[in-house]
Amino acid sequence: MSLVPEPTILPPTVVAAHLESCAAELDRTPRTELGEIVAVLRHLVAAQRHLSGTLTGLADRFGAARRGALAALPPAETAALVEILQVAGAAFGYSADALGESEPLAEWVAAAAGERTRLP
Repeated sequence: MSLVPEPTILPPTVVAAHLESCAAELDRTPRTELGEIVAVLRHLVAAQRHLSGTLTGLADRFGAARRGALAALPPAETAALVEILQVAGAAFGYSADALGESEPLAEWVAAAAGERTRLP
């Protein structure tokens, strides 16, 4: 098993636009059953972990490019961008941790109230 990630098929802009569309669709979701909400929480935790890695990876790329492709740009601005991406990546990671901590409680609520209980 290789630790090298497989190359992606879709351009990052397409993937990011799809992510945005899916998040907007989740935001508009009408009444939902508790069991489905528990599954959604699991997916959101995983997604936030991936977004944390994405932002951290972008920070690394911009950081490396400061000494190469972006060397002609003002260092303060590129350093600020790297720092913002690092902080945002960390925030997504912390958010995923916090949301992950809610999973057992959400499972308990769904089991106690019934997984088919619908929330408005």
